[in-house]
Amino acid sequence: MEQRSKKQETVVQMDIAGILASIEENLRDSKSSNLYQKPVNNNLMADGNHIAPPETASSSGLLVQPSNIYQLYETKIFTLTRKNVLVEEQLTAALASQEAAEKNSSSAIKSRQDMEKKLADAMKEVELLKEKLAGMELAQEEANSLSNMVHSDNVRLEHDVAFLKAVLDDTQKELHSTRGVLAGERARAFQLQVEAFHLKQRLQSMENRAPTPRKPFHM
Repeated sequence: MEQRSKKQETVVQMDIAGILASIEENLRDSKSSNLYQKPVNNNLMADGNHIAPPETASSSGLLVQPSNIYQLYETKIFTLTRKNVLVEEQLTAALASQEAAEKNSSSAIKSRQDMEKKLADAMKEVELLKEKLAGMELAQEEANSLSNMVHSDNVRLEHDVAFLKAVLDDTQKELHSTRGVLAGERARAFQLQVEAFHLKQRLQSMENRAPTPRKPFHM
């Protein structure tokens, strides 16, 4: 947009320069026409008392008839007036173009300032997002560290549980074996008790069958 405004300003400056050059050219034309007209007027004033013959006027190359002179003046004045009108129109258009270019330039500057402000705000948001991202990365690293620690603890606990399970299996086997031995001992003890009971009964029956000892006879 700045380049466009610069181009418009350059075009306006060129238009103004062309208009000024046209005005200077018109002024030069008007001066040269005045210089050309002054000798004619002097000749007319000089010939006011004495009118030159037609052949003398034609030989000098000047139109001495008043109607032709007035027509020449009117044509020249009309041409200059028309040129001045055109120059004024061109100048008005150039000024309008310059004003439009200035408005476009100010609008472009304002738009640039707005864009710079938006860019600054966007950069601030980017910085905030970077800080948040850094915080999230740090939190992710901490979470990964905690996850590794938990995983290590879980592995250690799994080993401990496996070891305790093996110990429990061995203990259960020993307990089962001990229970078998205890059951055998109980059966043996019961059998011994039965045998002891039978022996006791036999002993009592034998004691009951034995003869009563007699008292000795004294003379």
